Amino acid sequence: MQRILSTLACLLSMAWPVVAEAPSVRLTVLLTPERAKASNLEALRPVLTVSNRGRIVVAGPNNVLLLGRGQLLFDTPTPVSDCVFTPDGALLMISGRRLGYGAGGRFHPQIDLPENAMRLAVGRERIYVYGGDNDKATALYMVDPQRGHAKLCALPYPISAASVVGDTLYFAAGNEIYRLVPDGEMNLICHLPGPAIAALAAAENETLYFLAGRTLYTWQVGKVGIISEGVGDIACWQAGALYVLDTEKRLLIKLENLPSLGESPQETP
Repeated sequence: MQRILSTLACLLSMAWPVVAEAPSVRLTVLLTPERAKASNLEALRPVLTVSNRGRIVVAGPNNVLLLGRGQLLFDTPTPVSDCVFTPDGALLMISGRRLGYGAGGRFHPQIDLPENAMRLAVGRERIYVYGGDNDKATALYMVDPQRGHAKLCALPYPISAASVVGDTLYFAAGNEIYRLVPDGEMNLICHLPGPAIAALAAAENETLYFLAGRTLYTWQVGKVGIISEGVGDIACWQAGALYVLDTEKRLLIKLENLPSLGESPQETP
C-alpha cells in the first residue's frame, strides 16, 4: 500500500508548470485494496458517482456499495453498468437494458433502453444515455421519463464517456471530445494523438478532466495538459474535487487544489 501511495505522489509531482503561488495539490485516499476486501468488494466495475453531499457509490460485479458506511445498496443478478446521483440526490442506475433508480435496497426499473449495459450522464434537467456492450452502439440519446428516449446524434465510433456541467454536455468518442450545447450545436473541442478516452469529468469554467490509456489529462479553455500517468480508469468531479477510481488496483483517490494550465502552451489541437 505504501508503494502505491509513493507512486501516486511521484506522478502528481510531474504535473505541468504553474505559477509559484498556486496551492499544492491535496490527495486523499478513500479506498484501498484492504478496505475494498473488508467491504466484500473483491472486484470493481468502472462505476463511480459522488453526490453533492459527498456520498460516494462504487459497484462490484453484482452489487452497489455506499462507500464509507459500507452499506450495500442492493444485490442484483444483472450487473449495474452505471449509476449517477441527480442534483436532488436520487441515484439513477442502469442494470441490463433498464434505466431506473435505487431506493430502499431495491432497483426500481423505469425505462427500457435501446442497448444493453449503457452508461449515464445527468444534468440539471436532462438525462443522457450512451454506449453499451455492442460495438455498433455509436448513438447518444436523451431520456424523457414520460416519453422514453430520443436519439440526438450518432458518430462513426462508439461514445465512451460523457459528463454534464450546467446545460452543456461533453462526450468522448475514440480520442476526440465533443461539446453539445442546449440549442443542439455540436463542436469538436479536443483531439488526442494517443489512445481512446475512457472517462470524462466536466468541472466549472470550461474545464475537463479525462483519462486515456490510464493517463489523467485536463482540458482548460482550449488547452490540454497531462496531470499524471497510471492513475486509474474512471473519474468523477463534484464540489471542487476530482475523484479517480482505479478498478484494477481497487484504489479511489480524491484530488483537490488542482492547478490551472495558466499560460502553458497548448499540447494538442
